[in-house]
Amino acid sequence: MIKIVVDSTADLPHNIYREYDIRVVPVLAQFGNQSLRDDVDFTRDEFYSRLIAEPEPPKTSAPSVGMFEQVFRELADAGHEVLSISLAGGLSGTYNAARQAASMIEGARIVCVDSYTVSIPLGFLALKAAQAIRAGASLEEAAALVEQRRTGGILLVAFETLRYLEKGGRIGRMRALVGTMLSVKPIMEVKLSEVHPIEQVRTWKRVPGRMIELAQARGTYDELAVLYTTTRDTAEQLADQCAAAGLMPRERIYIQQAGGVLGTHAGPGALGLGGLLK
Repeated sequence: MIKIVVDSTADLPHNIYREYDIRVVPVLAQFGNQSLRDDVDFTRDEFYSRLIAEPEPPKTSAPSVGMFEQVFRELADAGHEVLSISLAGGLSGTYNAARQAASMIEGARIVCVDSYTVSIPLGFLALKAAQAIRAGASLEEAAALVEQRRTGGILLVAFETLRYLEKGGRIGRMRALVGTMLSVKPIMEVKLSEVHPIEQVRTWKRVPGRMIELAQARGTYDELAVLYTTTRDTAEQLADQCAAAGLMPRERIYIQQAGGVLGTHAGPGALGLGGLLK
C-alpha cells in the first residue's frame, strides 16, 4: 500500500487526513526558548492567541530529518511505499529534510516531491495524489501527477496588518509605518516556490473583491479554499462572494484556518485564497 506524507503546512481539514490516512509531520514554532510542534503541542486558536499576546512572533523551522525518518521508517517497516509531498523547497528546508530522511532508510520505496507551494495548494496536491492512489495509481504515477499539477497551485494572501511582515523582516520598519498610516493592505502571491507582492489595496473593504478578481484572472479551478488566521466569519463571507462570482459552487469551497508558518508572517485578520487549477 502507498502512504502519503505531508508537513503540517498543507492545511487540509483533519477529516481528509483521516479519510485518506495521510501522515502529517509537524513544522516547528519557537517562542523564546520553547519549541512547539504545529497542531500537536497547540491548537491553531491557541497559536494565534499566543501570537497576538507575545511581543515578538515565533521563529518557524522545518521538521528535522529525524522527524521525517521516524515516520518514513514506521511506514516502511509496515510494508508501505511512501509518497512525501513537501512545502516549496525554495521557501523552506522541509523538502531537503524529507529527502535526507528517505536516503537513510535502505530498501524502502520512498519518493519525495517538492510541491512548489505551501498551505492549501499543497494540501490539494496531496488530496489528488491520494485519490489517484485509491483509484489504482502506482507510486511513480502518483508522484508524476503531483509534478504535473504543482504548477497549477495558486495562493493569494491579503494582510490586514503589516506588523508581522515587519517583525519577520519581510518589509522595513519605515515601510510598515507608512503603510499603516495610509491603511495599505498588501496582497501577495505564492507561485512556483516564490513569494510575489501583487498590489496594495487602500482599504480592507476592497480586499475581498480584488482577491476574487485576481483569482479569476489565473484560470478555472478544480479545488478552492478560503484561508483565515483569526476571522472565520470574514472567511465565510469571502467564500460566499467567491461562489457568487462563479469561481466554485459554495458547497465545494473549503474554509480552513491557516497554520502557524503562514500565520506567523500574515498575522491576525489575514485572508487567503488557495486553489488548484484544472
